[in-house]
Amino acid sequence: MKRAFILILVLCCSLLTACDNASIGIIGGADGPTAIIVGKETDKVKGKFGEQLEKKPVRMINVDGELYYDSGYVSKNTPRCGTLDGKLKRAVAGNEIPLKSGVANFDTEGYQHATGITKEVNIDGDWIIFKKYDTHGRKLDNLKYCYYIKGHLNNAVKDSEIIVLSENDRVTFNDIYDPLLSSTYPLENGIGNTHHNPILYDEWGIHLYAEDVTESGMTLKIEQFGGEYSGSLQTGEWFSIEPCTDGEWKPVPTNPLIDYAWLQIAYLIKSNDITELDIGWKWLYGELPPGQYRLKKEISDYTPDKKTDKKVYEVYFTVE
Repeated sequence: MKRAFILILVLCCSLLTACDNASIGIIGGADGPTAIIVGKETDKVKGKFGEQLEKKPVRMINVDGELYYDSGYVSKNTPRCGTLDGKLKRAVAGNEIPLKSGVANFDTEGYQHATGITKEVNIDGDWIIFKKYDTHGRKLDNLKYCYYIKGHLNNAVKDSEIIVLSENDRVTFNDIYDPLLSSTYPLENGIGNTHHNPILYDEWGIHLYAEDVTESGMTLKIEQFGGEYSGSLQTGEWFSIEPCTDGEWKPVPTNPLIDYAWLQIAYLIKSNDITELDIGWKWLYGELPPGQYRLKKEISDYTPDKKTDKKVYEVYFTVE
């Protein structure tokens, strides 16, 4: 089962008469109109469910039809070959999406291949890691602008950061999240179509994704990007599955007819890349009935002669 992309339709801001410090407008949502305040000399925009804190164009490149955005990370790959793997030329404005292969929205000569999800570009003497933008299989027709946007949702512990592709350069943090958090999606808007990737943070840079889910197994994708760890990240054979029943997560009963033990195997998790594992559970749980589940997977930060740190990560999935 492919990860679903998000198509967001939002209603635009209708700016009224400006005053000395701010402009006041209205944003329409499924739960009714919401007043917003746009600071005169700031990127802050208040909406119904949160507040935009920062908005700026994001550097992007297009390699073989795939988009990559400036992650802000500097590569530690040394030494390196001085030969570029591909050339790039600037052909669009700094806030526009480079929709054609070989095009960038900033001045650069080219790039070097790094991993399955990254390219590296020399900017002012530093090799900057560009991370692949996941379109989730969606065509980007009619989308023109690209931004890094930071905001804070009401009652959230941390700020949210997103890379946004938009049909309109006036898109805000609230245009992305207000429709998602409203009871129903707005049907028409003035901002137009948008697409976004959240910038996810974890101490070790780990995030799990479930794909090709069936009643008896899945492909588990372990993405590692950024983060701080001391040794090498590894995972083993162990996993656990829990269904959500009446709002509670409880372990799936194992097959009482088998006597089993988990093999002591370590799978290395690739750095700044995606590691794929085929997970089959029919032998342990049988075929799962339709429903909502989560899979738990232990990951270790292994360093020889030191205590191994361990964490349990979760991925949520549906059996249809």
